[in-house]
Amino acid sequence: MTRKDELSEVLRLLEEAGLEPRVCDTMIPLSECPVCCGMPTMPGDNVYGNFIGLPSDLVGHQPELYVPAWGDSMTGAGIDTGDLLRVKLTQAIHDGDIVIAIIDGQSTLKVFYTDERGCHWLVPCNDRFDAILLTERDDLHMLGTVVGIEKPVVRGSSADCLKSIRRTLARQQERQKPDDEQAADVIRAVAGEVKNGRQWYAVYRALVDQQLQEEGCYSIFCQRVASAVPDHRHLPVAKELGRLAVQSFRRRVTLWRADDAPVGGQRFADYLRIARLTAEQIERA
Repeated sequence: MTRKDELSEVLRLLEEAGLEPRVCDTMIPLSECPVCCGMPTMPGDNVYGNFIGLPSDLVGHQPELYVPAWGDSMTGAGIDTGDLLRVKLTQAIHDGDIVIAIIDGQSTLKVFYTDERGCHWLVPCNDRFDAILLTERDDLHMLGTVVGIEKPVVRGSSADCLKSIRRTLARQQERQKPDDEQAADVIRAVAGEVKNGRQWYAVYRALVDQQLQEEGCYSIFCQRVASAVPDHRHLPVAKELGRLAVQSFRRRVTLWRADDAPVGGQRFADYLRIARLTAEQIERA
């Protein structure tokens, strides 16, 4: 049996198993020179020591390149040092694209954006870094846009995991009972103000602010509500609450803003009123 026949047989067996195998027949060059996620730096020589194979149907008509990332200015976009960036080599750049730009011979990774005045910027995704204003004086070349991110697999330490679990269990045993009782009393006190399931987010956020509820644990909060007021007509759903944790609603209630919230108008006013009422009930408890 030839190697081609062997490959055909392997593909057939995989398809019979319900999988969708593809042949990685398109080679994408891998740059050995990382792109800087920070201030622009010299890109160095474009050394392509290796190639990564991909199925042809996953690769567009334009050439592509893999580039390692270095630095922390793009952590807000999920890009960290050591990540492998799949870059489409193109000059067609649009607002919001993550691009590799070469300015005066120095490369950097940023978000391309045009402001209301028509000025072009390279914007980091980390508040510790400043945006870069592009001017006509700059010798600017756009290498391309990031179309994929591959992260290295990192394994956690078993010892560290066990220590964290033990600390968590110890803290939970210390505070769970009084916190649960106080939270239940507050939930019962404000339940009459909640007119739909999503408004429970205001109660959840106020409890988080007062450290009576762990942030992000929507399922636990929903269980608390169901236990405290089982006959309420509008019990919360964890997935729906999670969708509201955006914009200023991600922050403390005192930082909520009507112009930066997932709801507006009277709906925002209702959420804010319920959250403040919850905070008042916590202070009285």
